[in-house]
Amino acid sequence: MESRIIKVNDDINVHLGSFIKELRESKGISQFYLGIALGFSEETAQQQIYKYEKGLIRIPIDIAVSIAKILNVDMIFNGDNIIFMPR
Repeated sequence: MESRIIKVNDDINVHLGSFIKELRESKGISQFYLGIALGFSEETAQQQIYKYEKGLIRIPIDIAVSIAKILNVDMIFNGDNIIFMPR
């Protein structure tokens, strides 16, 4: 994975969710597993990640940081940008 810059604007949830999906799939991790790793119940794990990835609901910053850790990338906030870098 190369570094990725996501612009913080009105579409941030859609762009961030799409990137999380791309990264998750590249690592072979299911929505269910990612949701469980984040502490969601078995009943809601897959559904919650689906909503994040589609940009249907906002991703809280603590969840975004946890997702980055699970997917082994660093998140750097720089002004109006979020930069993701592989570890």
